[in-house]
Amino acid sequence: MYINTLHFKEIDSTHSHATADWDGWNVAEWTAISADTQRLGRGQRTKTWQDVPGKALLCTLVSPQVMWPGESLMHRHMAMAVALCEAIEATGVGSIGLKWPNDLYLEGRKVGGILTEAQWTGSHCTRYAGSLGLNIEAAPPGFAALGSFEAPQVWRDRLLPPWVDALMHPDESAIQSFSQRLVHRGIGLWRVPGEEEPREAKCLGVDAQGRIGLQWTRVDGQTVVRWYVHGETHWVGGLEK
Repeated sequence: MYINTLHFKEIDSTHSHATADWDGWNVAEWTAISADTQRLGRGQRTKTWQDVPGKALLCTLVSPQVMWPGESLMHRHMAMAVALCEAIEATGVGSIGLKWPNDLYLEGRKVGGILTEAQWTGSHCTRYAGSLGLNIEAAPPGFAALGSFEAPQVWRDRLLPPWVDALMHPDESAIQSFSQRLVHRGIGLWRVPGEEEPREAKCLGVDAQGRIGLQWTRVDGQTVVRWYVHGETHWVGGLEK
C-alpha cells in the first residue's frame, strides 16, 4: 500500500491544510500530512489541540476519491479507532481506552484525539480526511503521553497502514470492540437533553450509527433507555466501573 507523505516543521493545522483544497490531493492514492508542531491545532467542534513541539504525532490522512455510503462512516470511524488502539498497544505501551466518540485514553488521561471531515455527493462520501493527534514522548499538563522516545514520524509510518486498512475494510466486530474499550462503561454521570443537572446512568455502549446508549431508572421504577448522537449528551465523570 502506497501512501503519499508530506511533512512540515510547523503549520497552523494539518487538518485545515488538508481540507482547505480537497481537489489539490491525489484522487487515486492516500495522502498523509504531518507536522512537528501546530500553531492552531484543531479538535472536535470549537475545541483546540495543543502539542509539545516535536513530541507528538500530528497527522491528517486524506483519502483518494471514494464512494462510501454515508451510513457506513460511523462504522469506518469505529473500526479506525479500534485499529489505532490495537496498533499502539502492540508496541507494549499499555492499554488504550476510548472516550466516545473521538478521544484516546491512557491510564485515565487523554493521550490522543481524532478529528474527521468528509466531502459529499448526495448521500455518499467522496473524499475523507481523518486527523490524529497523539502525545508520544511528552504532553501538555493534564494529558498523558505514550512515553516512547521513537520519533513521531516512526509512529506515523507504523500507524498509517492499519489506519487505512480499517477505513477501507472495516471489521464487522468494530462496534463491539469500540464499546468494550469505552472508558465510561458502567455507571456514570451524563448531561442529557432537557435536564439541568447531570444524570446518573449506565452506559450501554454504541450502536451501528455510533450513538451512545444510556439506561437509568425513573422514580416510578420504570427503566429508561435512550440513544444519543454526538453533541446531544456528554460524560461528566464516572461513579463505578
